[in-house]
Amino acid sequence: MSAKDIRNIVLLGHSGSGKTTLAERMLFLTGGTDRLGKIADGNTVCDYDPEEIRRQISISLAVAPVEYDSCKINVLDVPGGFDFAGEAAEAVQAADAAVIVCSAKAGISVGAEKAWKYCEKNALPRLIYISKIDEENSDYNAAFAALRERFGKNIAPVVAPIWDENKKVIGIIDVLHKRAFEFNSTGGRVEIEVPENKLPVLDELYDALKESVAETSEEFMEKFFNGEDFTHDELVKGIHDGVASGAITPLVCCANDTLSGVDMLLDDVVDMLPSPNERRLETLDGELLDYDENKPLKAFVFKTVADPFVGKISAI
Repeated sequence: MSAKDIRNIVLLGHSGSGKTTLAERMLFLTGGTDRLGKIADGNTVCDYDPEEIRRQISISLAVAPVEYDSCKINVLDVPGGFDFAGEAAEAVQAADAAVIVCSAKAGISVGAEKAWKYCEKNALPRLIYISKIDEENSDYNAAFAALRERFGKNIAPVVAPIWDENKKVIGIIDVLHKRAFEFNSTGGRVEIEVPENKLPVLDELYDALKESVAETSEEFMEKFFNGEDFTHDELVKGIHDGVASGAITPLVCCANDTLSGVDMLLDDVVDMLPSPNERRLETLDGELLDYDENKPLKAFVFKTVADPFVGKISAI
């Protein structure tokens, strides 16, 4: 597999925001597991340690390999508790991009703020994932508004939920392509017409997306202020380049119970986040390393654990 077909992402965010649950859903949806584990049942892939199962929290960094659309996504799931901040620091060194998980019930938490600072310090491209949009007292709109107020217009909405009259999430709006989907119980999606009452919402979010893309270059900014529309290719390029440079942070969301939105998140990870060969690693002595498969191997050990059965295991 070529480096261009790999994504190394770290899940960051406050404890309880849904990082391990998201990793579990990625694995299940892509066939990595044949049953959907739950933290309450103590049977998730990433929280396998007896102490993690007992406490129902993540304690150490875990790696979940997800294969999707001919791409391998190495998901680094780290604890959100501040007592285990060292685990997050290890993962950030190895990742090429971050997914910052925010709960639609909690808005911008302290953990999300710290995650953003990690990314800023390490020049790490990122997207924000709003979880739990289908739970009681959740508010996607409030979370989106709070994120834009805190981090600016570079927060670009690419996915938004569709509710019915009972506030139950029944589908997802793909803002970039101006289309909508409804989902079945296994997370499969079927394209539908955008509900008439959601057309103004789609237009508003699409305008916000164009505003974010305009911030990525003087050419796009001039075009935006002249009232000219971006082509689809310009939007895609603007988002990808903007994410790589840190000028844009895509915003996506997902419903926990129905898996609605997980496959669209995976689409965005593949399309919008950089591959290893788009990143550069600077060693402690200042040497700049790139990811060229034709050059001699140089590997960075970012995690070593002592397993009682097989001895020491190092992740590179």
